[in-house]
Amino acid sequence: MSFWFVIVPIILVIASDAYINSCYKKYSNTNVNSRISGSNVARKILDENNLRKVKIGRIGGVLTDNFNSRTNRVSLSDHVYEDHTIASVAVAAHECGHVMQHKEKYFFIVLRSILAPVISFSSKIGYIVMVIGVFASVFDVVIFGLILMSLALVFQLITLPCEFDASRRAKKELVRLKIIDKSEYDSVDAMLRSAAFTYVASFFASLLQMIGLFLRLKDND
Repeated sequence: MSFWFVIVPIILVIASDAYINSCYKKYSNTNVNSRISGSNVARKILDENNLRKVKIGRIGGVLTDNFNSRTNRVSLSDHVYEDHTIASVAVAAHECGHVMQHKEKYFFIVLRSILAPVISFSSKIGYIVMVIGVFASVFDVVIFGLILMSLALVFQLITLPCEFDASRRAKKELVRLKIIDKSEYDSVDAMLRSAAFTYVASFFASLLQMIGLFLRLKDND
């Protein structure tokens, strides 16, 4: 049992991290023929979609790129911001995909935004409830705490279509605006698929860990 619910989740997380880092390293050394930087890609996509008010800035780290809907800002890591590689244009376009989702009120991005504070609170409370249940030796309380904690899985599940859709939009815009050509499409697709895989792996790792925790608690009841 420990193999499936302890070892497998660890393997999934390590494998997904290794996969995206490998792809990022590979495609960070492959320039796009258009020689356009990630920041300029982002600006071009946003402007072409009437999103000129969205700001673009830098953020430290690697693969820390994100869009903050509250500040209306796309933050790009240094290499993505400056470089004109397959990795930089793919990541920059992906973040613009999230901006477009918010503009169009894409169902899953709206749902994710609504549930985020609720799930964050329930996950924290769930851990406290579960600990109380363990010390009080009340199995029903432990299960209730576990259910509250498992709501985080719902958030991870809702995140998946958001990420897939943002990548779909990214590839569409990169082709439409002639930022990449046909020979570069598969490389961009591979870079974006590696990023999506980390979310899929994270979801299944969390799911297996939650099931394992439930089974251990049930056995000890």
